[in-house]
Amino acid sequence: MPGGRRPCGLTPDPGMVLTWWLTMNIVVLGAGAVGSVLGGLLALQKHDVLLVCRGHHAGPISENGGLRLRSATGDYFATLRASTGLDEGDIGDDTVVFLTAKSYDTAACVEQLAAVAPAGMSVVCFQNGIANEDVVAARFENIYGGVCRMTCSMIQGGQASFRGFGRVLVGKYPKGSDALSKKLTKAFVETGCNACASRNIAADKWLKLAVNTQSTVHAITDPRDHEANEFFELKVSILEEAKKVLKAHKVKPRSCDGKDMTIDEIIMDLRRPRAPRHSPGMKVNNSTWQNLYLKRDQIENGFFHGPLIELGRQYGIAVPCNEVAMELVEKCHREQLGPEALRLSDILEAIDERIQSQ
Repeated sequence: MPGGRRPCGLTPDPGMVLTWWLTMNIVVLGAGAVGSVLGGLLALQKHDVLLVCRGHHAGPISENGGLRLRSATGDYFATLRASTGLDEGDIGDDTVVFLTAKSYDTAACVEQLAAVAPAGMSVVCFQNGIANEDVVAARFENIYGGVCRMTCSMIQGGQASFRGFGRVLVGKYPKGSDALSKKLTKAFVETGCNACASRNIAADKWLKLAVNTQSTVHAITDPRDHEANEFFELKVSILEEAKKVLKAHKVKPRSCDGKDMTIDEIIMDLRRPRAPRHSPGMKVNNSTWQNLYLKRDQIENGFFHGPLIELGRQYGIAVPCNEVAMELVEKCHREQLGPEALRLSDILEAIDERIQSQ
């Protein structure tokens, strides 16, 4: 296998042998942490992968001839290409585009892609939030939703990290499954991920949105408070708000195959008695933490708190925890406080004040 050893658990199933060598042409547009990990894992399986990313990431990849991947299970080197832009030569009849840019960059990426790709190009939106597919659909016809449930990070150009082989879901948007979604699912299974072709990817994406709301308070809260019972209850409160507004909107956030916890199951898990946790051997921080640490120009937390806040206003349901979480992460970003800058007591005090004022 070019570029490195096969990640553990990636020996193909005998039933997949006939499809093993049917490689795909994958362009990952907006390749940050998630896009680099997904593209890198597929490149390890002999798929032809191009990462379209920022210069500080594309440069080292081009110089080294590939991407370094680090994980708790081992380190790998994926032979792939990287570029800071797209041209017509990068797009073939069989190309599949993974859109993994931050949600605030979706419109710009669509314009970049539309300049070189036909309207019939297949585009998979592996992004946070539930609005990106509709933006892409304004210019392209074959739209797919993707959910990546792996914690990935990219702090240094030329390499990316992931905590472990996680969940990858792909489906036609807003509903349905076809040959391509099944082919992509097989490809991700071969990488070692737990993958599924979803017939209702919109429901999977709503569930992921609700899960993501927890990441905000995790990223802005001082680690000394992460084991406090009040911290887990704060996460519960955020999820309970999400559950109320989604029920009012008649949205059923759920896993396509039942393998991901429901909102109720996550709440139950957060409320279980637990012993203090030991830090993993390799720490991989969530995307909000990375955005604050790297002092990026924008953050995308409004794309998962925002819809819940808007629905709360629409149905007259108070969502103070989501409102304050979004306001405080925006404050940390605006004032460049960095991640983990706030004590839990200050966050809870701000929420209490919001509740009293409503």
